[in-house]
Amino acid sequence: MRRINVEITENTKDMNPLIFGHFVEFMRDCIDEGMWAQVLKNRGFDKRKDIPEGVVDGNPEVAEGWVRTGSKNTFEIELDAEESLARDGHAQRINCYNAYDGYVGIAQNNLYLENKEYSGYIWMKASGNVEVEVCVREKEGGKIFSETFRVDDAWKKYEFTFCSKQRMDRGTFEIILPGEGEIWLDSASIMPSDNMEGIWKKVFEHICGLEPPIIRYPGGCFADCYHFEDGIGDIDTRPYRRNRHWGGFTDNSFGTDEFVSFCRKIGCEPMICVNFGSGTPEEAADWVEYCNGAPDTPFGRLRAENGHPEPYGIRYWDIGNEIFGDWEIGHSSAEDYADRYLEFYHAMKAKDESIVFMVCGGDGDDRSQEWNETLRRKIGASMDALCLHMYALKSMNREKHDNRDVYYAVTGSVKKYEEILRESYQLMNEKSEKKILTAVTEYNLGTIVDSYREQTLEAAVFNAGMLNMFMRNSEKILMCNYSDLVNGWPGGCIVSKNGDAFGTGNYYVLKMYSESGLDKIYEVRTDSPVYSTTGKIGNVEPLEDVPFVDLVAGRDKNGNLVLFAVNRSLDEEFCVVTEKRYGEAEVTEICSEKTSDMNSPENMCMIPRTRMEEASEKGIIIRPHSVNRIRFAGRAAE
Repeated sequence: MRRINVEITENTKDMNPLIFGHFVEFMRDCIDEGMWAQVLKNRGFDKRKDIPEGVVDGNPEVAEGWVRTGSKNTFEIELDAEESLARDGHAQRINCYNAYDGYVGIAQNNLYLENKEYSGYIWMKASGNVEVEVCVREKEGGKIFSETFRVDDAWKKYEFTFCSKQRMDRGTFEIILPGEGEIWLDSASIMPSDNMEGIWKKVFEHICGLEPPIIRYPGGCFADCYHFEDGIGDIDTRPYRRNRHWGGFTDNSFGTDEFVSFCRKIGCEPMICVNFGSGTPEEAADWVEYCNGAPDTPFGRLRAENGHPEPYGIRYWDIGNEIFGDWEIGHSSAEDYADRYLEFYHAMKAKDESIVFMVCGGDGDDRSQEWNETLRRKIGASMDALCLHMYALKSMNREKHDNRDVYYAVTGSVKKYEEILRESYQLMNEKSEKKILTAVTEYNLGTIVDSYREQTLEAAVFNAGMLNMFMRNSEKILMCNYSDLVNGWPGGCIVSKNGDAFGTGNYYVLKMYSESGLDKIYEVRTDSPVYSTTGKIGNVEPLEDVPFVDLVAGRDKNGNLVLFAVNRSLDEEFCVVTEKRYGEAEVTEICSEKTSDMNSPENMCMIPRTRMEEASEKGIIIRPHSVNRIRFAGRAAE
């Protein structure tokens, strides 16, 4: 068994905890469904059905996701834009004008309910005074809850609670008009009563387990089509908007105030990416004022009216997302981005001089510095950090590769990304009036949609290597944001569905690193054997001299020496031997039988496993394709 000799020098740098940051986006089921604990879909009746041309739908005026119920009675039903509570939305109008011993209603089927209490409400008004029943049914049709309300001619929120006595995936929520009358319905809601700041309880607990220092919001690509005023004010009056980038819709329930409250609850810093692509400098400045302005400013006053009189003091502002890419709304040249960025900079800085400005750097997967050079030349000191995104395996170009080759390319690509990060940092600080940091505001193994390769042990080894790289370069980095926190691309480190949640291998790697409490990073020297790759795979060109074992060392807040050792080898164990003997070590390992293994609720194969081991001259054994934390209790390197 080969040895890896580790020399820990006396040279240290401060640890930057913001490298363990995260990222959420209105993309697929990341925020909506994955985080936000709303059971109902299209809860405001705002989206019409998409009825193909030539198809006859018996109830074309019933909102998408809802169905008409009842029989015998004669009725009309329509989506009424004039009576909508939400901006640009609809209310669902039901008029029974001839009762015949039946009823007419509207329902949403296939609700997933746990054995717990739920809190709900629905806004209703009527012509005159009308009796309306609200009920929840089990899949066989029996009622598990029913409550009758007298509804009058003014909009009112009618609240209710109920308990589901069993887990079910075919529940039904139904609103019934039992007799003649005319009613309007809007903004229904059913959420589990144990939600945390509107987040599913189990998801919230998993997020807290990561101890995230900062979270980026609301995108991503979505940021360049998001208008923040859609997500403030009364949650039931917000507009239902089409997601112009990712498709689908959002009802904007998780807006700025909800995001900040969530961050405060878990103890992390909120970060905002503004709409550069389809927004304006004035809109971005208004968002800064809404978050940070005093209550006597126009948007600070609006925030106070929305229940938050104290300024949020959000420091970090990302100006646009991936504007270099032709997939991005607002795509432009580097010259045009720089010119327009300066308009955003001056407008936003006029609202708050203290905020940190983060510019959209060039493609972080490409070694070219042409885009970044333009920003350095045109923007200069009017920025604080250059943002890069790093995804090793965006595609495989429809080519078949040996999976050993893929594994060594993507896990070894950390070497390429370290070179890009250092080159970007060096470029931005040439003749600079101040220190310009880098920020890796998105990174992961890749974005191959629905491959779930991002949840495998291969991805965990890659991301552990990235964390080691970030720690080695902490003085050059403002922050890093793993993509994504929940679902989103299948790379979400937390997998959430209907409120159930579990952590992927990446989750446990991120947790193991972030909870280690490092305050210093040591300069280390190792003699790991190396490997090289041939051919291009994904975004990874041929690599040379990639160390099999990637190792960093730090000191935790209790003075303990901590090593992080990533063994990239598919076949070989190594012995990690420190120059000095530090006595007994606590070794925490994340590994599995195959690099294609991934966690599931039934088989959590990648969780940290801890053992105590004597750090003798024989060293500490690290297994193939494993991520290891080695903590020497009570022993620092000095």
